[in-house]
Order: sequence, then C-alpha cells, then structure tokens
Amino acid sequence: MTTPTKATGEERILAVLAHLAALVHGLGLPLPALLWAEQRKNSRFVAFQTLQAYAFQSLGYTLWALTMLALAVFLLLGVTIINAITPIGLEAANGLLFVFSIGVTGLFMVYNLLAAVAAIACAFGRDFRFPLLGGRLAKYIAYDPASPDAPLNRTHEERFAVAMGHFAVIFPFYGLLGPLGLWMTEGKRSAFLRFHSAQTVAYQTVGSVLYTALHLIPLVLILPFMLAVLSSGAGPAGDWINPVTAVMALVGLCMLAVGVMLGPLYHIFGQWAGLQTLLGRDFNYPIFARLAARWTGAKQEDAAQK
Repeated sequence: MTTPTKATGEERILAVLAHLAALVHGLGLPLPALLWAEQRKNSRFVAFQTLQAYAFQSLGYTLWALTMLALAVFLLLGVTIINAITPIGLEAANGLLFVFSIGVTGLFMVYNLLAAVAAIACAFGRDFRFPLLGGRLAKYIAYDPASPDAPLNRTHEERFAVAMGHFAVIFPFYGLLGPLGLWMTEGKRSAFLRFHSAQTVAYQTVGSVLYTALHLIPLVLILPFMLAVLSSGAGPAGDWINPVTAVMALVGLCMLAVGVMLGPLYHIFGQWAGLQTLLGRDFNYPIFARLAARWTGAKQEDAAQK
C-alpha cells in the first residue's frame, strides 16, 4: 500500500537507505535503527519508514526462517510416512528435495523483492507500507500522513524499537548491532531505550559466544578421533585412536548435544522478550537485566515505561 507524501529529497533518501539495508541480510540491521534514532524528531515520514524497515529485517527474516523450518519438518515427516507405506526411491526423494530448494529460494527472492519495492516507492515519495506490518505499525505509533502536525506516540515508538532488537536474536552476533546502536545514540535521551537496549546487547553477546563455542569447540575435540576412524587405523592418523582422543571425542559430543538443546531455547527466549515488550510489559532478562542496570546506572523501575 502506498500513498503520496510531501517528503523532501533528504527524507526520501534516508527511507530508501533504510529499506535497502535489508538486502545485506542482517548486516544492515543497525542502519534503520540508527536512522530512526537520529531522525525521529525531525521527520515523521522517516521515523515511520525506518522503524518499518527495522521490523522487516528482524521480524521478516524470523518469519522466513521459521517458515523454512516448518517446511523442512513437514517434508521430512511426509517423506518418512510415505516411505513407510511404500518406498519412494532415491530419485523421488531427490525430486522432493529439489522442490524444497526452489521454495526456499523463491521465498528468499520475495523477501528481497519487497525490500526493493519499498525502497523504490519511498524514492518516489510514496508512503509505502509492508503487507500485514505497515498498517499495524502506523496505528501503533499513531502515524497518519493526513495529519502532518500530529505527534507520533513516543512511548510506542521506543517500545517497538526495543522489541525489534529482541526479535533480531535470529541473527548471531550482528543481531545485537541494532540495540547497540540505540544504546549508544538515543539511549542518551531515553532511560527506557538505554536500559533495555543494554540488556539485549548483553544477552545476545553472551548467547552468541556460547552458541558458537558449543558448536566449534566440539568439532576440534572430535576431529582427531574421526580422522583416525575414517582412515581405518592405518597410517599416521591411525595413531590418534587412543584413550585421550576417545575422551576428547566424548566431551565434544556432550558439548555439541548441549549446544543443540540450548540453541533453540536461546532464540525462543529472545523472541518471547520481543513479544512481551510489544504487549506493553517491560521484560527483564535474568542476570542480564542487573548487568544492564549497572552499566547504564539506571534502576530497572526507573527505566520502565509508565
């Protein structure tokens, strides 16, 4: 949905940049967040478009990933059930895998296309709104192009920006760049943004480091034993089969199992925090909320939006 606006050339450029940032898939998260923080008081058009672009990256990519996971599970279960009734053969299985790959690629192209369309619309001064997202966001922050002098809902703006930082947990490491940018910029003027962005950064930093460690370290521990096994005990690699490498492999497998179990919980907890924030509840991460309060010098109750 697009409608004409009286946006200036500078406003259009900023909106275009915010939407095009989605094309670098996660790495572009900080740009719309920072543009919103710096321009929210200067332009209602830019404030709305940058918030929408930030949400499209965090929420949009999350929905894409969850859709792919659901399709993969559905395909796996379907193939398993059908194969139990009547063997489908390797050729048919490869055909289904090809169809799934086409679906993944197609949805990914739609994601990129929507971002490009949004950028083009804003370049021509149109008030672009993403399907399902744009209208709801406009209502949530009280954005109406027909009332250019009406102020946006500042409380809802900040709450939405914080929630998108939580949802960005889907991106390892660079998902925290958006909250970090808000903490460093708009956090100077808003205790709510300062505290909640800080705790999001702390949670995602520790979570990303642990997630990476629990997947990379096991590979290092398991590799010597696996090389020895694959070489069937022959040659120099065969000498690596000993109690030490066996224990290393066992420890690595245990770490990998922990990582596989905790990974989804890490993402789900971050998504839950985003949902609670949108619902008007000031979500506090265990431990990380206290760290954020110490870093920002703010009490949790002082940073809550009344």
